[in-house]
Amino acid sequence: MKANIGISPEAREMIKQRDKAMSGDIAFNLFLEGDAPSAGTGFDAISIRVTLEDAAGNIHDWFNDTITTTALAVTTAGTGTASQVPATTCVIENGIGSVVVTGLLTWAENDTFVVAIPNTSILGYTVAGKSITVTCTA
Repeated sequence: MKANIGISPEAREMIKQRDKAMSGDIAFNLFLEGDAPSAGTGFDAISIRVTLEDAAGNIHDWFNDTITTTALAVTTAGTGTASQVPATTCVIENGIGSVVVTGLLTWAENDTFVVAIPNTSILGYTVAGKSITVTCTA
């Protein structure tokens, strides 16, 4: 029988999650919060949720740090540009963060922007980068 040396269940769970991360069971997930932007003149405050998860989809809620991110416009018919707030980072608290993207100039239907996270070192393990492409609707 293992002795419980006064470590709370919450602390034990956090240690277990960190152990998973150190063994490589950690990944970024990105998804669009709300609707994709519509074609037209610019758009405001499109939010991309960033989570740090294990393979089972559990949030690594012990993780609090700032990571590097980028937003890039890929326009084909319009002249749109994309900018991210803050400009090159995402603050992650309790395993969750968000990147807010605004669009300037003219965006055509099917124009896209990409939000990307490069490979990132966490607890000595390289977490693979991840990106999401958001397409403007009609």
